[in-house]
Amino acid sequence: MTYPRIREAPESSSAAVLQSVAASLADAWRPNQRTTATQAKLAHFATRLPDALKRKLVSYAVRDIGLDPALAQRVTSEGLARQALGVYNQVEDGIGYPAILIGTPNGGIAYLAALLQIPFLPSHFLLSFAAHSDPDAIEDYVHQGNAFLEPILSQNPDLLAVNHYDPLHDRFLVEHVNHIRLKLLGLPQVYLDFIREHLAPEGVLFFVDSHYTWSQYRLGDRHFFQVGGLGGYSDQDFLHGNAEIDTWLAAQKSRQHGGWNLGDRYPLSEQPESEWGGLPAFRDAVRQFCDTEPYQFFAINGAHPEDFSALAYTAYLWESRLHDRTPKGILVETFSLLNPTAALRSDLLPLWLPFNCDDSLEYLARMISVFPADAPLLLALLPGFTVTPDMPSAAAWQQVASRQGEVTWIGSEPRHYPVDPSALFDYLPELQAWVQSNPGASPRPHLTPDDLQEMMRYLGRWGSELFTLLLDNPAPSTDQPVAPPTDVPAPELIAESPSEIQPQPNPDSQV
Repeated sequence: MTYPRIREAPESSSAAVLQSVAASLADAWRPNQRTTATQAKLAHFATRLPDALKRKLVSYAVRDIGLDPALAQRVTSEGLARQALGVYNQVEDGIGYPAILIGTPNGGIAYLAALLQIPFLPSHFLLSFAAHSDPDAIEDYVHQGNAFLEPILSQNPDLLAVNHYDPLHDRFLVEHVNHIRLKLLGLPQVYLDFIREHLAPEGVLFFVDSHYTWSQYRLGDRHFFQVGGLGGYSDQDFLHGNAEIDTWLAAQKSRQHGGWNLGDRYPLSEQPESEWGGLPAFRDAVRQFCDTEPYQFFAINGAHPEDFSALAYTAYLWESRLHDRTPKGILVETFSLLNPTAALRSDLLPLWLPFNCDDSLEYLARMISVFPADAPLLLALLPGFTVTPDMPSAAAWQQVASRQGEVTWIGSEPRHYPVDPSALFDYLPELQAWVQSNPGASPRPHLTPDDLQEMMRYLGRWGSELFTLLLDNPAPSTDQPVAPPTDVPAPELIAESPSEIQPQPNPDSQV
């Protein structure tokens, strides 16, 4: 039976970000699964089965997670925004925030909002409608998406849609659901009301502006279609294929080869990526709002989701030096496995990985050089029930993570990863148990908006040298930093206040 009420897809990164921020503001835990004890027992039993059988059981379990297709007629931008704001009903005394984050959701921003103790308002929403098809049937997927989007776009001129099709990373999902990502082009009235009610006069609207792009087909006005997504392969690999993907497909008994594409029927251009890319039109709307209201506009621009992860890690490290706090370890979480409350309660430095593919393993490997020496590492990897050719093994993750020293797996067990149904159930209790055994100092870590802006001025000036400065000195200093560690990915961030230069628009962007 399909889900009978409009709600954002529970497996989406944007839902996880919003829920984890709200939980951190309430000093609570974000539950990863709304499930029963019986379901948890069944998952633990299934973990011991052969991988092929586990994948069949997972596919069976998700067959009805999609929304009722009839709900497409009732989707509104105001309704999506109102539902998003509903998570803050649990937060007491949520009036007079010094700042609010708004824009593109990602895990780094969730950690940043938690450290600042401010709300986040997302610009993206993922709706997954029930639609069964062969995972390689791109034409069927397009046809289904068109049917869902026709009423949504006709009734909501303030929404842009990306029909997102990833037959590699989401292979077990696209058999059962059709992903529709809806992006705001303007500020819904409920967002305006929330900001006016909850943001202090002269408060800051931190705008999260991700410039990450991907090739997309333009199917109509405000209607785009994306094949594939962030991981170990490029957009061109998805569109035209490569030998590694073709070999993997053959092993899956699929006759698909040479990529997935729509030929020359639709124009193809570089656009803001479906999951991680922000829209210039929404940025303009937020800035114009600040121009007419007593609020400051401060944009945080990043070229890749990893930039915001590195920014959050830097902010927690900055806070630990600013308040003479000794971090108890490194918390590495992945995609929708996200609980900033753990970092706040246990003085952990967080590093969020966008996904569990080769690129994220390489990112972790580079960042280890700027972790405090001998700090234990907690590794929470999202289980992948489709084992793709760009998904590193448990042994590969362990080898890289162990360069830091002691490694504790949270959720997944190395012997079962990545096909580990019990991981989604074990992640939260194992994380809670570690935090309970390793409580942090009081008061909890925190930064003010002024602290963040000051840190970003240092970051903009020194780049990766700031990591060395923070690791080697007891507190931030204006002195000349020493030489930076090699190959460290400093966030490619540009902090922009109203008085600073405007970013140049993407000439290929059609919105």
